[in-house]
Amino acid sequence: FLGFKMPQPPMGLRPRRLLARPAAVQARRAAALLAAGLVGAVVLLPWASAPGQIAWALHSLRPQLGSTASASGAAAGERRPRLRLGALPSDYDDDEDPVFGDLMNDEPEEEEPAFRPMSDGGGNRLVTRSRPGAASPVPATTAPAATPARAPVNAKADALGTAGDEEVSDSEVDEFLAELNLKVAVAPVSEGAIGLDPQGKDMRAQVSLFKEIRSSPARKYLYERGMPDQQMRLTLKDRMVIMAQAAEFGDWPVARRMMVTIWRKKVMRLPMGRILFNLMVKAHAQAGRPKAAESWVVDMLDRVFQPDIITFNTLLGGWAKSGNYHKVKYWMGRMRGRGVQPDAIGYGILINAHAQADDLPGAEAALAEMRESGFGSVGVEPYNSLLKLYASRGLDDRAYKMLEQMKEFGMEPNAKTYLLLMQVAAEAKDPISAVNWMETMEKKGQQLGQDHFHAVMMAHAKRGDVAGVQAWMQVMQDKGFNPDTESFNIWLMASAETGDVDACEDIVKVMKDVADIEPNVATLSAIIGACAEARDVEGARRWLFRAEAAELEPDLACYNQAIKACARAGNSSQAEHLTRRLLRSRMSPNMATYNALLEAFAQDGGGMAAEFWVDHMQRQARWRHSEFPQEQMNSAYAEVLLAHVRSGNLEAAEDWLTQMLGEGVEPEARCYLAMAQKHLEEGRTEQARNWLERMSSWSGLVPPQNFLENGGAPPQLQEVAVADR
Repeated sequence: FLGFKMPQPPMGLRPRRLLARPAAVQARRAAALLAAGLVGAVVLLPWASAPGQIAWALHSLRPQLGSTASASGAAAGERRPRLRLGALPSDYDDDEDPVFGDLMNDEPEEEEPAFRPMSDGGGNRLVTRSRPGAASPVPATTAPAATPARAPVNAKADALGTAGDEEVSDSEVDEFLAELNLKVAVAPVSEGAIGLDPQGKDMRAQVSLFKEIRSSPARKYLYERGMPDQQMRLTLKDRMVIMAQAAEFGDWPVARRMMVTIWRKKVMRLPMGRILFNLMVKAHAQAGRPKAAESWVVDMLDRVFQPDIITFNTLLGGWAKSGNYHKVKYWMGRMRGRGVQPDAIGYGILINAHAQADDLPGAEAALAEMRESGFGSVGVEPYNSLLKLYASRGLDDRAYKMLEQMKEFGMEPNAKTYLLLMQVAAEAKDPISAVNWMETMEKKGQQLGQDHFHAVMMAHAKRGDVAGVQAWMQVMQDKGFNPDTESFNIWLMASAETGDVDACEDIVKVMKDVADIEPNVATLSAIIGACAEARDVEGARRWLFRAEAAELEPDLACYNQAIKACARAGNSSQAEHLTRRLLRSRMSPNMATYNALLEAFAQDGGGMAAEFWVDHMQRQARWRHSEFPQEQMNSAYAEVLLAHVRSGNLEAAEDWLTQMLGEGVEPEARCYLAMAQKHLEEGRTEQARNWLERMSSWSGLVPPQNFLENGGAPPQLQEVAVADR
């Protein structure tokens, strides 16, 4: 009844018992509130003019209060507090009041200075703090020193001429405005010119409200629900939209929270169950959690609503991202067992999974199975996935054959297909074929892009043709494409193939000074690759450490090139140092790292260290099978054996070869030839003959003819031509 209203929760959050109160109870409460309001009004009415009555009481007591108030105030030396009275009588004159006259005055009262200068009688000035009611320390016989003039209460206001009752004149205002106009904060834009944006660039692409909201789940939830005083009930449609967006971005916690709110309504479980489960499977698949997505599908198998083709394809896509084609095949089999036949999307996912695992035979078999199922002409994406594998291996003959098969099914290649064909030609070091594919693409009416010119430039760079790269860069500029970082990196790769470090450094200068393009990590890798071709260990280390000093974090390719430079120079200690530095940088070595490191040990004769790093490689291969193919593992084991042979420890070399056979690693031909060569050098011809016989009996390899008569193999055992089995 005092006019205050307690805040009420939203209608959707109020307790049900408050909404279901009987009408009789509400009537009784309303009557009680009305009675309380009437009683309060009667009690407070006599005090409505309380300020006026208080003023009259003080006015009648002024003779008695006058003397006591003035005496106490003077004795205490304190300022009396100001009073602000309410309604006073019309005939009241505050100037004649001896008690409250000065209190009603708005003018400030002079304050006693906090410090007073004193003299000790000897000519020395003392400064002591004055205390209210305290006696002065100056003797009565000594004249007090002259007190300096007190500073005004508002010195700044006096300096500006605004202290007291003085007003600013119009002339001073005009003078101030004239001075302000002379100092313009922003220079005016001349006529006909365009003002520069003070931001320097368009910030809309960098300042994204939705990205900022997604980065903070708590804030996103706050935006979705609204502030406490403006909350709205989220409808089922709103919750489904939020859940779908969360699934698209892989934000599975938000998707699960939205699903729980819908799942509580039991009537929604049957019609919305499959959709909700599909969204959760998609959320986990997009987040790179295929095992969690698989658990949701397994849960669906025991419910009324069974998984459909969308559910299975989403799960297959989650496993295909990691290259686990075994799981993709397994779930395609379970699809058929449930009566759901795989469609073209499912077969395309299977081919993509084989492509991610770099499994060319499996991808070709999956494509053949897709054609047998009648989905050979559904689209070019499965063919493009297989073309990507051909491009990485430079298998141009298979790529051209598959292109003919595409035409048989009535499918025309798109721009990506032509780009992959040009990359196949570039990997095969065939720039003429790459140019022919570009011309065919133009005749078909396809739009050329900068990537197509880069593919032709890469074909010349693989051959070390720097002039060809420069010529096609000029053609690209004539077509309206400005060179970017990748263009200069291809130019650097062409110079790196020849090992010309000085030319690479000149290209970097042109890149920074002329084109105003900052080098990236790929640029650094190309320069270190040039140092590797030139066997310049110090140059490779210098560029690697220079990038770290410039806060350009080197990647695994940069370290691999630096280790390769050490291997070419036979410097195993520096190669091992860089490998350990790579591990300290929280990076995992790949097959190229181990091969380059073991090659350095083979050149330097470090057999025991090579065995340690092979064991390290085996531990890495346990969790990343697809990144360590068996052929590369065989080559790594062979490098260890060559390291033992180079050091002259034939007994350790024989033990290592026995261990290779026991672990199922097939020795290469250079392993047997190295053992035979070493025995020939030490004059043990019979032992050399035994190793040639083991080469044919143990591994089914044919030894070179006249090996013993010619005195053994050449020194470069890695370049020995080996016959087939």
